[in-house]
Amino acid sequence: MEPLPGLSVVGEFTTHFDAELAVAMLRDGGLEGMVLSDPAYSFAAHLVTERMFRVVVRAEVAEDARELLGYGVQPNEECEALEAAYHHRRFADRPKWVRWLTWTALWTVPLPALLAVAFIIYYLLQMLFP
Repeated sequence: MEPLPGLSVVGEFTTHFDAELAVAMLRDGGLEGMVLSDPAYSFAAHLVTERMFRVVVRAEVAEDARELLGYGVQPNEECEALEAAYHHRRFADRPKWVRWLTWTALWTVPLPALLAVAFIIYYLLQMLFP
């Protein structure tokens, strides 16, 4: 769905909440904006053909709106480095207790089933070959 003439898209979001949050940020900055989305979203979300939510403003204030929403702002390098260090940590680099608990949790799922299968096979063999 395209905006009407005289309106510009200043952001595309994957959730309606994020788009409404951007509109609220624009209102706090003194700019009017609205969310443009597929009309079917509100009553039949399974029929939606376009899943993006667009925030539109008047064309003459589009640059101010993008600046207000933070587009074009250079990210802080220290924050980016911390974010990368936090989210891209190898499993082998984690503390020993975290690795031990992870493996324990992973084995608690298949281990009872494996033990049950082993007992069933044992009893079947005992019945077949006394």
